[in-house]
Amino acid sequence: MIKKVASLLCAVILSTSFAVGNIASAAVISPDAPAYSYAYDCISELSISGTTATCKSSVIGYSDKTTKIVINQTLQKKNSSGDWEYVYSWYDTIYNYKGSLTNTKSSLSSGTYRLKTVATVYAGTEHETITEYSNEKTI
Repeated sequence: MIKKVASLLCAVILSTSFAVGNIASAAVISPDAPAYSYAYDCISELSISGTTATCKSSVIGYSDKTTKIVINQTLQKKNSSGDWEYVYSWYDTIYNYKGSLTNTKSSLSSGTYRLKTVATVYAGTEHETITEYSNEKTI
């Protein structure tokens, strides 16, 4: 009798753990799922050649939702305290569901730089703000 109860208890525990495992794995978000409501992706890229930085920001929205994108780029330089300081900025408004903004800044001094991209993505009167940073580049 004790063996039957122990066997039944083990069967219940095992079946419950499989069910919980399946529920947990089903709840995992796909890595391809977008992280935003009105945009699919936002990219901030910085490349440096000599003392000239090329700053590129790209935003891809949804053709059936996104109505306007405002992109603000800020080139930043790391100071001696490790904080990021303003170097230069640009902005553009794109009346489309996708767009990019590319700018250059020359005569940079030695140091470590990054590009901060702030995109405000609109769907009619609703909007969301997305902030992305490029990889750091050192001259």
